[in-house]
Amino acid sequence: MPLAQEPPPAVGPSQAGASIISAADIESTMKTSMANKTLDKKIRETPVKGGIVRVGIVHRTSAEARALMHDELTEIYQILEGSGTILMGGTIEDKRPVSDPPNLGPTPSYFVNQVGGVTQKVAAKDLVILPAGIPHRFIQLDGPISYVIFRFEPVAAK
Repeated sequence: MPLAQEPPPAVGPSQAGASIISAADIESTMKTSMANKTLDKKIRETPVKGGIVRVGIVHRTSAEARALMHDELTEIYQILEGSGTILMGGTIEDKRPVSDPPNLGPTPSYFVNQVGGVTQKVAAKDLVILPAGIPHRFIQLDGPISYVIFRFEPVAAK
């Protein structure tokens, strides 16, 4: 009996169960996204009990003019490199449906104007947790910022 076992096969986006995204996959996707000037690129999506988890990569070079707000989608950002200031929460005004980027999935998402809210400086290795319903946007960048984005969306009620 051999001491070393073959690694398990890669679990892709179409297979149910666990999913592994290697550091090489993240780095390759980031390089391609930057070369093609793609803001938000989905890497993988995996069904989970009660919904779907999507993992993407974002490379942002400028602050956002308007905030995003998602009815049912919770997001977590893992900052890889760069830094900036994010504005979260506040009162929502001028709510307009948005379907871009398409990586958001079917949950209703909106561009909104924020009045008030809380600002927080973020940098490499920080995590940002944005529960569904919280408007958010980067209001200032200290240069380009790159982050992995984890999106958690419940299954639509029947």
